[in-house]
Amino acid sequence: MSISITLNERKKHEVSPHLYGIFYEDINFSCDGGINANMVMNYSFEGVFLDRKTESRIIDPLRGWTFTGKEITSETEDPLNENSRYARLSVEGEAELTNLGFNGDKAYAKKGAMSILPGNSYLFECWMRCRDFSGEILVDVLADDGSALTKTVTVASSEGSWTKVLAKTEGIAEGYGRLRIRLRGNGAVDLDCVSFMNADYWNSSDPKYQYGKFRKDLIQAIADLKPAFVRFPGGCIVEGKYLDNGYNWKNTIGELYERKSDYNLWSEDMPTGSYNQSYQIGFYEYFCLCEDIGAKPLPTLNVGLACQIRSMQRGEATCPNIPVDSPGFQTVIDSYLDLIEFATGDPEKSGWAAKRAAMGHPEPFVLDRIGIGNEQYADTYYERYRIIEKAIHDQYPDMICIFCAGVHPFNIEVMGAPGLGRVYEEARKYKNILVDEHSYHSTDWFEQMSTRFDEYDREGPGVFFGEYSANGLLGPIGNPTNPEEASELMKAMAEEALGSDEDMVVSSTQTAAGGSNQYKTALAEAAFLTGVERNSDIVIQTSYAPLYNLAECDQWMHNLIDFNPKTVAYTSNYFVQKLFSNYLGTEYVGFDDTLPEHVFACVTEDEDAYYLKLVNTGDLEDEAQIAFPQGISSAAGEIMQSNDLTLRNGLGFYGETDYRIVPHKTGAAVEGNCLKVDVRAHSVLALKISKNPHE
Repeated sequence: MSISITLNERKKHEVSPHLYGIFYEDINFSCDGGINANMVMNYSFEGVFLDRKTESRIIDPLRGWTFTGKEITSETEDPLNENSRYARLSVEGEAELTNLGFNGDKAYAKKGAMSILPGNSYLFECWMRCRDFSGEILVDVLADDGSALTKTVTVASSEGSWTKVLAKTEGIAEGYGRLRIRLRGNGAVDLDCVSFMNADYWNSSDPKYQYGKFRKDLIQAIADLKPAFVRFPGGCIVEGKYLDNGYNWKNTIGELYERKSDYNLWSEDMPTGSYNQSYQIGFYEYFCLCEDIGAKPLPTLNVGLACQIRSMQRGEATCPNIPVDSPGFQTVIDSYLDLIEFATGDPEKSGWAAKRAAMGHPEPFVLDRIGIGNEQYADTYYERYRIIEKAIHDQYPDMICIFCAGVHPFNIEVMGAPGLGRVYEEARKYKNILVDEHSYHSTDWFEQMSTRFDEYDREGPGVFFGEYSANGLLGPIGNPTNPEEASELMKAMAEEALGSDEDMVVSSTQTAAGGSNQYKTALAEAAFLTGVERNSDIVIQTSYAPLYNLAECDQWMHNLIDFNPKTVAYTSNYFVQKLFSNYLGTEYVGFDDTLPEHVFACVTEDEDAYYLKLVNTGDLEDEAQIAFPQGISSAAGEIMQSNDLTLRNGLGFYGETDYRIVPHKTGAAVEGNCLKVDVRAHSVLALKISKNPHE
């Protein structure tokens, strides 16, 4: 018996124009080693890292560099600016300085990671000062076996003063290698801000990118999702591992040598803590990127409160914070107000807007929403939100403020984190607010949660489902019914994500490692998204997490896009996101029919077409007949299907993507106002159904 669906025009509502976006966080080497086009690790000799044993910040200025010659030292006298360290190379006859790039610092820690292709052009750039050096300076890239991957180019600098040095070379062989700066002569040379990148970086002809630059293929991958917004820069790095490690956007703008780097919170997952945030890609570049891909920026800032779940795991009675009644908290408030000025202000009237203009963007950016904290909860957060929200809305009353629902939106109170009822009770006190829910769960949970938003109060705050994926971090017990059960889940999640043994390097979501990004997870997420579209009057925004992952770096195991130094790999989860965001109308059209178990459907429309998503997570094979309110002329789209639910698109640190599961073009039969389509087992179908222009 075929499945019958009759659309009901009385069950229509507007689809949020911001429904599908992306969440970006610098995890899994997403920034340095990822979207940052510069392939040089510790490019500025600042060397700010995490000491895994003492859990404290350390300075190791020459980490990532290997020098053979008379001597290399880290210097601070007469730098590029007052915050800048640099390297001094002392040479007698010949010396070499090499850099491996970003290899994940685990399985390939001693391997070169700069991808070179023959015929491609590459840019070398640095600040250099030849003190008393006489001789020649050569630059090239060598494979691990010592063979040349690029042509060798000669560079030179003015003696006695800092000079920006530029050179262009060409790939002559394919492979991964290391940057080599070779000096022949005698004397001393000072180096800072060393850069080596593919000349074909993202939007390379646009002069606004005079500082940080993006790796082109990784940005194209998110542009193809047609995101309505980009949430940045996190994520847990917004809060920081400790209070002094919280993300400060003001350290990420201006000349590259002015930007103050810090260790990355996710260093906690690295054997040597070698995960630095150089901020070559900073808030200015994020705003530019949003502009390029037609997405609204959604910056998220620190609230003067460290990561509460990490504080809980450390057994601290009180999470480290800046007291709201202290002078220091005004700095927190100012961070929000100054950012809005930086993004939208008039350079003639605002010092922060003048900084933006000086960087290459005199026109204001679009900014109509801002995140107040990340994954924080309870009264200590609510008090901070209240103060910051008032300060923002006193000056910018139309700004949408994002309100945290905690690390996981359980329905009951657990370990000091309030249940959803309390969260929304607090959120109802404010205007221009979205509640940010996060969920990392099992495939069963996501399928069950296709109805999650059906009963949400339409008069209450809108929902931003800001982080989610079926990564199995929390198992089949999705909604615990008592605090004890929930506490065990929370503790397990903390230990799984953060590590329970300080001497053990933990790969986050280890329980899901074997099944990460398998096709079954994409199916479950697709089922969930049909419920999101059905409720897109109350669910205003959604974004998957995490976004990027350097293959075999072994941090967070379940991600949307894998990449290695050479190429990009799209997971089946990515393809689901793309199908849902690319086949979307402006209005949702409901129906009254009951679907078989494990079958999910949603329909949206615009002036010219209907858009059908049909998801089958089960074994059923059938035909669906869908009756539309008016005549339709054709149906074309894409389907992803496999009975092997363990399929995973694979990518290693080396090589190309092994695609096992991808969408394929498909269509469906049209008869008048009826669409007939095969419902295949374990499939995700997206169709654009053109309306009959004569009706």
